Amino acid sequence: MFTNSFLVLQQIIVMFLLIAVGFLLFRQKIFDNHITQNMSLLLNKFIIPMCILRSFQRPFDAELGYSLVMIFVCGTVLFLLSIVIINRIYRPEKMANFADRRVAAVLTNNGFMALPLLEAMFGTDGVFLGSAHIACMAIVLWTYGINQLSGGKEGFGAKNIFCNPAMLATIGGFILFCSPVKLPEVVFRAVDFMGDINTPLAMFVLGCFLAQTDLKKCFADRTVWQLSAVRLLFVPAVSIVLLLFVPLNTMSKLTLLTGVAAPCAIASAMFGQIYHTDYLFSTRAITLTTILSAFTLPFSIAVLESLLRLIG
Repeated sequence: MFTNSFLVLQQIIVMFLLIAVGFLLFRQKIFDNHITQNMSLLLNKFIIPMCILRSFQRPFDAELGYSLVMIFVCGTVLFLLSIVIINRIYRPEKMANFADRRVAAVLTNNGFMALPLLEAMFGTDGVFLGSAHIACMAIVLWTYGINQLSGGKEGFGAKNIFCNPAMLATIGGFILFCSPVKLPEVVFRAVDFMGDINTPLAMFVLGCFLAQTDLKKCFADRTVWQLSAVRLLFVPAVSIVLLLFVPLNTMSKLTLLTGVAAPCAIASAMFGQIYHTDYLFSTRAITLTTILSAFTLPFSIAVLESLLRLIG
């Protein structure tokens, strides 16, 4: 019982040790803000897409294909539902930085945090299925996220939906998955090597972000605690209830929940900085939710596992 939640807890401990290395590298001035931003771009534009692409290098499996499509559909529904709820919580007439709060609460760090956890729980099958939720998140980031942070000036174009790196990798990977033609062995080995550096590099970036945050201010900010409760407890709780009624196997449900229950996405601060919004608030939210997710992620997975066993 709770096998996956224990695996997640063990993997989170490993990931936090890597985060500590990133923290120390930044504090020792071996890494700086410029290097951190470039590593984050490298992860989002190349490394995570390579992780996704390599997970599709497999013979076609109708059951896995069905699960992938269903996770994409369910992930889209859950994102839309969370947007509706969060937009009602954070209203422009009540707070100046409502856009930053909305984006931080909606977007999840499912590439940096969820992928390593899914690989620990389910191997390449977990990464394969998790790519569907990453594709959903990429669409939400490049449409809703940019629209909110730009004050309604950008977003929702076809280019934003289909031409972001994660979506392109998912589409290309799905074509490979359905086709008898696969990547040549030499090419796949290069892709495989690039995918291997996702976890350490992503954790170093998270550590660098934490090193730039005033932890005392972060823990003293009541609004950040409120957002953390929404992101890490409320949204996963709603998702767990809905997942009980979705016709998916246990692995697919746990895969989807792992993406949903991940902490705030680093992209919320990156794009906030680009559009000159209150990105420091987003940075505090990323810091606190990343720390708290060490407890809330295994807890959410344990709750779903318990309920699924209870209902048979």
